[in-house]
Amino acid sequence: MATPSISLAVKSVGGPVAGQFFEDLGSFRFTGTVSPARDGQRVEIWYLGGDKKWHRTRQTTTDDSGHYSIDKPVTIAAVRRFHATLGGSPSAGSTVSSAEVSVTVHDATVRMTTPASTVNALKNPKVSGSVHPARSGVLVHFQVRRVNGGWHDKGTLRTGSKGAYSFSFTTGNGLIRKYYVRARYWDHRGQHWETGKSAPIKRVKVLNAQVTRTTAADVADTYRSGCPVGPSKLRTIHLNYYGLDKRMHRGVIIVAKSRVKSTTASFKAGLAKGFRIRRMTNPNHWGGSDPKQMEADNSSGFNCRKVTGNPYAQSPHSYGIAIDVNTRENPYRDVTGKWWPKSGKAYIKRSPYRQGMLFKSSSLTKAFRHRGYFWGGFWNPGKDYQHFEYDN
Repeated sequence: MATPSISLAVKSVGGPVAGQFFEDLGSFRFTGTVSPARDGQRVEIWYLGGDKKWHRTRQTTTDDSGHYSIDKPVTIAAVRRFHATLGGSPSAGSTVSSAEVSVTVHDATVRMTTPASTVNALKNPKVSGSVHPARSGVLVHFQVRRVNGGWHDKGTLRTGSKGAYSFSFTTGNGLIRKYYVRARYWDHRGQHWETGKSAPIKRVKVLNAQVTRTTAADVADTYRSGCPVGPSKLRTIHLNYYGLDKRMHRGVIIVAKSRVKSTTASFKAGLAKGFRIRRMTNPNHWGGSDPKQMEADNSSGFNCRKVTGNPYAQSPHSYGIAIDVNTRENPYRDVTGKWWPKSGKAYIKRSPYRQGMLFKSSSLTKAFRHRGYFWGGFWNPGKDYQHFEYDN
């Protein structure tokens, strides 16, 4: 009588990548032949568990040609070792067993392209990546957490044909904070979350100055015929500033073309040291009225006008060479002794220090003075704590 024997082959079926096995995707297909051939011969499939013991996972029977075939869903990622037997554990000496077949089950993961670790606090960068192996229709959750905080879903989407995803990081726009981001999806077969590695993103102070030619619309209420300089000699600077509310904001200031570099460099130096500014809005918002924008605590540059409180003198702001900063926290005393604005009364007394106040030692004062500007806080008997004027 012929000695019984059994063969075993293991292939991947129903998975996303032909010939490869991935955690909780597709199935193992066990096939082989029993000799001598007999219809209905019992066949058992065994695997070596993590406990180093053999466990039966499937059983089937042969057809009349001695062939068998049975599937089992792929589960955990590991090197899997299988035997087919005619009954009984392959560890038993009397068991008719196939040769051992080992296959590698790869981890199914979600990956993320490492984002920039620091970003402009006012920007919302894209965070992208893909599921591996690539496949469509996977519902990816984009999560964000603060340092020492919990994870929160900020968006979900299904992957496309290449398994890719992309989210906009909008959390904390304007705030100076560090966050962590990650992507994950729910593994329905394994009933667990597949979670990718997290990455830090820190929102930081960035000036991001953008300079454009000043248009007539930019100075609609601050320029008029007869002014010493017109739009062609001015430049409009859009830049970020750190607000008294501890958030970053986008502002605008208009200065003489020749003062662009010194202006941007000074505000950059002040920003780096954390100097705060209430508001930086085009004076057009107040119809070019200096008293009104001072009451609103606005910081500004060009404005073709007379000196506030002295209608006989042309303001250096008319030339685009002067800048006022935090007008409420840094009030101005005119030649008659009147203080402007009314809302700045509490700041006439320069102690105690409050955010936004300017002194000789302030980072912004030092920055402007280093670049050839005079600070109005030195004037006497008049005082103009808000005022910087280029005088070289």
